Amino acid sequence: MFWLYITVLLAVVTANANQIPAPFDIRIDHYKVDTTKDLVINTPRPRCSWKLARFNNERNVQQTAYQIQIQSNTQQWDSGKIHSSQSIHVPFINSDDLQSLTHYQIRLRVWTTLSDQASSWTNWIRFRTSIFNLHEFLLEKSDEVYWIGSTQIYMNELRKEFNVSSTSQIRSATLFISGIGYYELYLNGQSVDPSRKLDPGWTTYEKRTLFASYDLTLMLIMGMNAVGVKLGNGWYSQEQYVPPSMSEPSYGPPRLMFVLRIVFENSQEMSVYSDQTWKGRQGSIVHDSVYNGEIVDSRYDRLNWAEVGFNDTLSLWLTPEILPSPVNITAKGQMILQDMPPIRAGVDALQFEIDNPSEILNSYLLKDDVGDIKGRQLHDGILKPISVSTPVLGVHTFDLGQNMVGWCRFHFHGPRGLGIYIRHAEVLAQPVESTKQAYGGIYTENLRGATQTDSYILHGDPKGEIYEPRFTVHGFRYISIFGSPNPLTVDDVECLVVHSETTVKGHFASSNPVINQIQHNVQWGQLSNSMSLPTDCPQRDERKGWMGDAALTANEALYNFDLIKFYLNFLNLIADIQLPDGSIADTVPVTFGGYPSDPNWGTALPTITWQLYRHYNDIQILRDHYDSIRAYVESIRAGYSKTGLAKLAYHYGDWVPPTPQPMTNVYLIASFAFLHDVSVLVNISQIIGFTNDTQSYTTFYQQLAEEFHRVFFTTSSGYYADGMQAAQILALALPNVVPANVRSSVFEHLIQDIQQKGNHVSTGIVSTAQLFPLLSDNGQHDLAVELVSSVTYPSYGYMFNNPYENATTMWELWDAPMEGPGMNSRNHHMFSSIGAWFYSHLGGIDFQSDLILIRPRMLSEEKKHLLSKVDCQLSTLYGLVHVAYTRDQRDTLRNSIVLRVSIPTNAKAQVMFEPLFPHARCVSLTEGQKVIWSEDYKENGVFYDVQTGLMTVQVESGEYEYQAFWE
Repeated sequence: MFWLYITVLLAVVTANANQIPAPFDIRIDHYKVDTTKDLVINTPRPRCSWKLARFNNERNVQQTAYQIQIQSNTQQWDSGKIHSSQSIHVPFINSDDLQSLTHYQIRLRVWTTLSDQASSWTNWIRFRTSIFNLHEFLLEKSDEVYWIGSTQIYMNELRKEFNVSSTSQIRSATLFISGIGYYELYLNGQSVDPSRKLDPGWTTYEKRTLFASYDLTLMLIMGMNAVGVKLGNGWYSQEQYVPPSMSEPSYGPPRLMFVLRIVFENSQEMSVYSDQTWKGRQGSIVHDSVYNGEIVDSRYDRLNWAEVGFNDTLSLWLTPEILPSPVNITAKGQMILQDMPPIRAGVDALQFEIDNPSEILNSYLLKDDVGDIKGRQLHDGILKPISVSTPVLGVHTFDLGQNMVGWCRFHFHGPRGLGIYIRHAEVLAQPVESTKQAYGGIYTENLRGATQTDSYILHGDPKGEIYEPRFTVHGFRYISIFGSPNPLTVDDVECLVVHSETTVKGHFASSNPVINQIQHNVQWGQLSNSMSLPTDCPQRDERKGWMGDAALTANEALYNFDLIKFYLNFLNLIADIQLPDGSIADTVPVTFGGYPSDPNWGTALPTITWQLYRHYNDIQILRDHYDSIRAYVESIRAGYSKTGLAKLAYHYGDWVPPTPQPMTNVYLIASFAFLHDVSVLVNISQIIGFTNDTQSYTTFYQQLAEEFHRVFFTTSSGYYADGMQAAQILALALPNVVPANVRSSVFEHLIQDIQQKGNHVSTGIVSTAQLFPLLSDNGQHDLAVELVSSVTYPSYGYMFNNPYENATTMWELWDAPMEGPGMNSRNHHMFSSIGAWFYSHLGGIDFQSDLILIRPRMLSEEKKHLLSKVDCQLSTLYGLVHVAYTRDQRDTLRNSIVLRVSIPTNAKAQVMFEPLFPHARCVSLTEGQKVIWSEDYKENGVFYDVQTGLMTVQVESGEYEYQAFWE
């Protein structure tokens, strides 16, 4: 897939030939058509995006027109030639609304500034539409289709045989299914989508229960067919809501709803529904739990249970009960299509637009520059252990070499009825203090109430048997297997990486090995906590949708991965739990915490909305969620009106600063989030044209800014609150809060405190996220890079440079090995906010509406050895943006930089060059060995800012290599 992408991207064409390549990487309603197995569109008015091929040696290529054609069995539509440069979020101009339950195909072509000739057409792209109002449809069928299951037994296998009888062939067969907590679907003995797991996504079920849709046209046969569905508890189980979680008393046993609609070529129809004509039993999964794994007795497996003619004389198959719907209709709950990519296991879970930089053209980085990164490659998908040991007799402990999330596929041999016990852990037990020796066993105390244990009873196949869990998921690096009667090797184990399906769209690498390891850990940690919604951790008895974690890492996540549908779903989940007064909770679904949220947790609603807009430039997202954001801000304002900023309500503050540092003023921390969200609301209202709101909230923000300074600034000392780093960072990060006459002294106090601590931070998750951009944007980029390069406590680098553990994901605590088990995850992404700074400041890629901004921040000549080379790539909706630079003395002269930039076709950019040292001035700027700016020669499109020293070049699409000289 990746090399195909690059081949298209770098296609060479001639302007006057008919060989202009077709647009590529088409998206419909944000779905990538190339990587979506069965494209289902849930809106009658979808929008399209596409990319234009890059033209070697051609620059400033823009689209001038496009043409879209759509057809179905009953509709045909042709836009004709539309004169427009728009290639993202393009509506189907003048098209009638798409019809429900219809198969369509679409193709398009474009014209560019290179030629009057149109490009080639894309291939016909097939998609189908859902039932646009699925909830109403299911309610109308409520006397025919039911939720089925059992309150008497654990009915986790259900089956039905049905006859497809007609004189005409099948035109379409469309299924809508929901099995909660989880389900797996089989038809005529085959898994319908083998890599799709832990489906549907977790929601507040009473407000939103998700359905999946499958096209079964090619799997059904004329005559008898058999369908089978396995069910699991998932999050629809009391077991996941033990204290200190908030209980969900209405949740109960798993249940299934199934609606299959078959249309024949002669337009006749038939339907198959979930009702009491089905049969069910308890299968080989005796018990399953998100936290506590599975208990599986494989002697109860019935291998042909989902085939026609199945006859089981050893099990009791019962008529299922009709169970209540999980959806609370009176509370405006909905049964709705799952409009995001599903959770997948193995190689299908992750696609790639960006791969290893050593394999990419135009990179200055060499393999030796990058260094040895601990852990495994993202593209592996399925990991084999790197070692196995036997710390005690009868126990095999495997090391995957990477903290990961998923489960393992085991190959066992043994007699019938033998039980094997499997435990999962993130780390090994530390040495005993008295002997200084470790026995090599796993450490599980930090899992708290979660056992992360699978138990498997063999059925005794002499050829061996395969066990792979279905309805649980584990966070681990190490596996201990107890009770195998035979020695196990690394060939007996392979572990599937599991997360919401997504695409790698960003890659950052540099000549700094510490930064490269952090980037590795950030990416693995983000995927580990992308499980239909952003979770906090994947291993202990938590794994919740903590809003603070989601808010802090959304920017980073959207640089690294294509997660727009994932986060749009999460915004809908937030709306589901929003109260009439506008308040939202600390977790979504509401499990831990409560109402109203801590402001730094509730900020997830405006922050994620804003970051989605920044990364995808889709103004419709702002419109869709504006009312919810405004209501949320007003709910905080209602509390503020009673307390002022001085006592603004909070729960968590600047969570987990490094031991032994205390937390700064908690009211200042809460006030930071409030002001931040009002500022975001001002920006959004301005973009979507709500002028009155823009004016009123701008005035309100000015009042808050003045109050913030008045309440929290300590005049006698010249700093905010108690002088701690977090208080200064948060004040300085807010626009127009710190008055100009004290800003430099406050900033200087922050720098002195960091330096007095040996160039170390004392910050928690909220202020750490603001620290690095603040330093880089205010003349302290050297210090920012020194901080991120540190390997002593507390620092990111300490996580993988300490005597105890070598982290391959992000820790929850700065000093995890030294803390107790109560709250000590080794795979937490709340500190991963640093990853956004890698792209926005080290690589320098940022966005301003539809303009790409390129501004890598520069180290001084004295510190440039910390980061002499950078390679940063980002696949945008327009195409690949690639920034690579070197200041290595082997590549360029002192006081100069060589910078390569690739701008995709139909995009525009500003490329900015920072002075390489204080008071430096640019004496020469060349591109392609041609001088484009000097004191004696100035080309159009090159601007020199006398005050800042910034050089800015306006560019459009193409490949550029600049060299800037400073003195």
